[in-house]
Amino acid sequence: MAKIIISALLCLAMFGSLAQAAGGCREANGTAPVSGSCDAYIECKNGVAEEKLCPDGLLYNEKSTGYPCGYPIDVECTQAQSRLQSAQPTEDCPHQFGYYRMGDASHCGQFMNCASGRGYVFDCPEGLAWNAATYKCDWPDQVEDCDAEAFLGFSCPAPGQKSDLLGEQEADYTFHPSSDNCQVYFICIENRPRRISCGEDQAFNQETMQCDDIDNVPNCSNDIRAKGAEIKAARASAAAGRKAAGKLH
Repeated sequence: MAKIIISALLCLAMFGSLAQAAGGCREANGTAPVSGSCDAYIECKNGVAEEKLCPDGLLYNEKSTGYPCGYPIDVECTQAQSRLQSAQPTEDCPHQFGYYRMGDASHCGQFMNCASGRGYVFDCPEGLAWNAATYKCDWPDQVEDCDAEAFLGFSCPAPGQKSDLLGEQEADYTFHPSSDNCQVYFICIENRPRRISCGEDQAFNQETMQCDDIDNVPNCSNDIRAKGAEIKAARASAAAGRKAAGKLH
């Protein structure tokens, strides 16, 4: 009997109130939240409760059917006056786990994935910025803390005046060619730019305001034209090879 009492006291010291933890077991096996905490949880195995803590940077996800800890964007913590464990930063990361943007408002295209305190740097596709609110690469004008014009190196021209005489409505967006790359153009939405790239064998046609065959765009450099021709030739050769192979069958 004395051994049982001593074991119970040790559990109280390590994991808090055993009675409160046991009360969190809604099923013999599963997890439950800890009152007042967003990253602690109670794990029940065969009806035995044990309080655990998610790794630094992750939160307890009550809705998860697998691993109970997840990134903050995927977790809705509803605990009143919730608390978190102290951060465990490393040379690379502010927390052991998480996604974090690198650079300032004019350098928004990189982010870091931290796993066990080690940082792994990734680049968004060209023209896109890391959006901490969605954990995705997004148009820079949709990222609150990104200066789209500084990041893309392009400023949208002042919008034109509406024509009251003709009854024309001002366009919601405008197209503008890149000054140094014929295969790139910018679309300005609410006077904020987005960078669009045409295909490898295409370029922006200022007359049609859309991507077109490089041969139809006179302002492309010879190097870009030569590269486009090589790509078209390679595609034509591959298509011919597939057609010939189909005839053999």
